[in-house]
Amino acid sequence: MKIKSITFSPPEPKLKIIKHVFVYISEKHAQIIVTPFYKEPNKGYSYSQEECEVLKIDSSHDLIGEAIKRNIQKFDIKKYGSKRSSKKDGYTAFHVSKEKSIRSFEKNYTLIDVSGLTDRNNTFRIQTRLGYINKLEITSTISAHCDNAELGKLVIQIFNSEIVDRI
Repeated sequence: MKIKSITFSPPEPKLKIIKHVFVYISEKHAQIIVTPFYKEPNKGYSYSQEECEVLKIDSSHDLIGEAIKRNIQKFDIKKYGSKRSSKKDGYTAFHVSKEKSIRSFEKNYTLIDVSGLTDRNNTFRIQTRLGYINKLEITSTISAHCDNAELGKLVIQIFNSEIVDRI
């Protein structure tokens, strides 16, 4: 009698999710804004949550890394409510910033995107989103299980890079 081999494959999740947060850093206002996101289950886009975390720019690397990890874990699947504004002025980070217009917000805050590299979110991809004329961006990766201080230090190093436009 011949026995068939049994292969096991884990069940595929219904919706593959790459978690991410936006980190806005401003030297002018000396603050860091960490913005967690929701994912719309039916349409597939992400939108910012109602609450952001605001830190001082001179916070320790450990505190910055901890805030990023805490907010990336807040990532959730939620239907987009009709009460939320889809315009840029609906962004939560803008409301907690010290800016009066979107134009000045985009000028004075540098956006750094921290996201999972795959749907397992074991590695973080950290990249700038500058949009300047030279179109150069910096991307780096780090383990999601790294020390909080290492993550915070890497984000600040990317912010302090030579490519970031200084006013």
